Amino acid sequence: MNMHAPAALLAALLLAAPAVDASPAPDPGTGTALRLTVSGPAPATTAPTPDGAAPAAPAARTVTLHCDPAGGDHPRAAAACDDLDTSAGRVERAPGDTACVLLYDPVEVRAEGVWRGRPVSFARTYGNTCELHARTGAVFAF
Repeated sequence: MNMHAPAALLAALLLAAPAVDASPAPDPGTGTALRLTVSGPAPATTAPTPDGAAPAAPAARTVTLHCDPAGGDHPRAAAACDDLDTSAGRVERAPGDTACVLLYDPVEVRAEGVWRGRPVSFARTYGNTCELHARTGAVFAF
């Protein structure tokens, strides 16, 4: 009888066994849940309508964003979560090489909630939607 046969059999079984993920399960208290709001840009004109009424103020749009897994009613949830992961949870990032027109058409944004268990409270006004998307990526792209 070969003395190495039991050891070889054990080694073959260990190599054939599926790997077990030893990382801990994510804590549900460290998830991401953000309420994102965009207001603006302003109406294209400030002139009264033909019936004399003032133009309507821009409606605020609000969505929820969940990450790990990406979800909520944000239309680009996966991309928004990726942007937040890349910036370690910062809503705003350094501007890239996007060139925006110098047209002042303000857009106000707000983010409230938690990112991986850390509180998030962010509010800013950008000069226009191009500047908004250049600085926040997909986070406010809705």
